[in-house]
Amino acid sequence: MALSDLRRTSGFVILLLLAATCVASLLPWVETDTWWVRYMDFIRVQLFIAIVALLALWLLVARPRRTPRPIWLGVLVVSALALGYHSYRLHPYLPFAEPSAVVLDTCTEDSRLRLFVANVKRDNELAEPFLELVARYRPDVLVVLETDAWWDRRLSTLRGRFSDVVQSIPDDHAYYGMHVFSRFELVEPEFRFLFGEPTPTLSSGVRLPSGKRVQLFAMHPRPPQAWSQPTTSRDAHLMQIALEAREAHVPTILAGDFNAVPWERSVRRAMRIGGLLDPRVGRGFIPTYEAGSIIKSWPLDQVLFQKDLGLLEFERLPNFGSDHYPIFAQLCLAQAPGLQAAPGLQPGDLEEAAATVEAAQKL
Repeated sequence: MALSDLRRTSGFVILLLLAATCVASLLPWVETDTWWVRYMDFIRVQLFIAIVALLALWLLVARPRRTPRPIWLGVLVVSALALGYHSYRLHPYLPFAEPSAVVLDTCTEDSRLRLFVANVKRDNELAEPFLELVARYRPDVLVVLETDAWWDRRLSTLRGRFSDVVQSIPDDHAYYGMHVFSRFELVEPEFRFLFGEPTPTLSSGVRLPSGKRVQLFAMHPRPPQAWSQPTTSRDAHLMQIALEAREAHVPTILAGDFNAVPWERSVRRAMRIGGLLDPRVGRGFIPTYEAGSIIKSWPLDQVLFQKDLGLLEFERLPNFGSDHYPIFAQLCLAQAPGLQAAPGLQPGDLEEAAATVEAAQKL
């Protein structure tokens, strides 16, 4: 094959790959609960890098001066549109963006809450490294996800360190067990199974040593199990808890493995509805899944909180053998309300949330 033919063929293949990547990038523009479309939100960083690499390669191989002007102009416009859309969605999570959660300089000890969230992966049988991390970070509230009877036995050694413990272990040993340990009083803790799903959601007050109370929702909504399944149930979990946070009379925290990335439309809407702050904004992507992977790397494990709670610390902790990194957040029932502002409602937010919840109830 002549060099010119090889260039032409290579340029055509690269152009097809670039076109497919751009189309995949723009698909989530459409508001839908189709899983294979929504999955494109997960890989925004990867798609951004792929577009830049393919565009550079195409310009190098295809030699735009020998390409018809409408084609290379079209390629540049569509690529710019896709890159612009990625940038719009991702830019709040870059380190140079303005943080929405303000770090407090001081906080009285009786107003602090140290929260540790970990998806231990049910098949993971390396309990000791996890227990060592818990001992090192000494959380006030520990949320452990994907627990089963085996993990229940291993976690029993923690019961002496925490005054209140609640758990939900599924009879069929599915991947949605949950244990919550607390050094502080849990007020009316309740496990709920929203929309008939096997995934527990804990709703509980937490009484701080100051005597004041915060509300904790510990969550692990189930992701779609097949490309043909919709995201309706997962999205409805987020909407339902956000609506409840909106009506709560005490500052509220949402924590857990959301099986959603924070720049997804549904998560951003939940934040606006619940008046929730994300400590990742202005601090980086901080991926938590899949541990050890460079390509499959997403921030699924999250801690969101309302504006009356200030941030003292937010950290991704070392891997202990799970496919998720644990996260640690130290919050303060702030003495300076008004220091930070949560994102405001946008037109249609409440209506879309209600429609999502209604759709999930019909599944």
